[in-house]
Amino acid sequence: MDLKRLYLDYNATSPLSQSVIDWLKSGEVLFANPASQHSSGKASRKLINETRTRLFNTFHQNENETKLFFHSGATEAIMTFAYSFSEWARLQGKELLICYSKIDHPAVTSLGEHFFGPHVKFFELLIDQNLHYDHAQNLKNIQDKKDNNPDLLILYHHLWVHNETGIVSPLSELKNFKSIPDLYIHVDAVQAPGKILDWKHLKVADIFSFSAHKFGALKGIGFSFFSSKISFSPLMIGGGQQGGLRSGTENPQGIKSVALALMDLENVDVSRVTDLRKKLDDYIEGELSNLGGVISSLAVDRNSTTIYFYFNKISSDIALALFDLNGLMISAGSACNSGAAKTSAIMNHLGYKAEAKNGLRISFDFDLKEADLEEIISRLKLIFNKLKA
Repeated sequence: MDLKRLYLDYNATSPLSQSVIDWLKSGEVLFANPASQHSSGKASRKLINETRTRLFNTFHQNENETKLFFHSGATEAIMTFAYSFSEWARLQGKELLICYSKIDHPAVTSLGEHFFGPHVKFFELLIDQNLHYDHAQNLKNIQDKKDNNPDLLILYHHLWVHNETGIVSPLSELKNFKSIPDLYIHVDAVQAPGKILDWKHLKVADIFSFSAHKFGALKGIGFSFFSSKISFSPLMIGGGQQGGLRSGTENPQGIKSVALALMDLENVDVSRVTDLRKKLDDYIEGELSNLGGVISSLAVDRNSTTIYFYFNKISSDIALALFDLNGLMISAGSACNSGAAKTSAIMNHLGYKAEAKNGLRISFDFDLKEADLEEIISRLKLIFNKLKA
């Protein structure tokens, strides 16, 4: 039987948006170096400038107060700002404190493995048993460190929407941290576009980083906004492209795809898709009553497209094969390497030690339809019936 396969791994990489597909099919794909002075080079430059304008408008940013640069994705952005802040502190003879949580993306949690210099220290933010930041205690602890070292420079990482669980940590809750001098907030906004109601409203924080392949653009392109008040040292140096913010030949095809994917995303009805996700939540929770559980349901505020669950006695690598055989392409809740299941920081934090290698994530289309949901449930029913038998 030729089984139709359903892709449910949007949090890893979203399929190309329809406007990007149509553009690529048209053949009108600019290739010239945007630094070149001939007409093709100028056409590439015009395309990049138009995308920059669209980004500033879409995210309600002021070009006089905010800088924008394109990069390969949020992993590069996170390293870029860590390096930039370490240089800012070093040149002033100050210490830098990088704040993060253990459930952040590995690009953040692995920063501690890189030696930026003896002046760079790390602080682990507290997360409660409902997977929410303990803002009150974190604020107190950071304020104490600032009181003991008034010259301390602080880079605070905040995960807006968690990539495994879809749990949302609102930006409004960060306001009190801005009372601490020399504290700058970097928001990992990778999983926000098209998945929460206020994804276009970048508030409170000083830096926002995005990976565009998460919302329908080509791979290898991302972008960051950051406050012009920040003293910036580029990670990539050389030809001085992008005003010296990141050297290297700019990618007009990737940048154009960002604008097209965002155009499609603005038509998504987040509330409607959230209602469908709740129906799928209820179905999975009911089926897992004796087989496992749904971790993401612990949180009140979640995105529209993500469900994170586990089986009691089946590791994620085995479960992934079972789902794949039944035409559902989902992912393990934690990162996998060479097919081997790894423990989930989320589940370890919650005390699910025995099930920590069993996490699974369903992440579906931004614009999921009722018929799509019915098809997903029919496939899941086959899987759950096999497990019960």
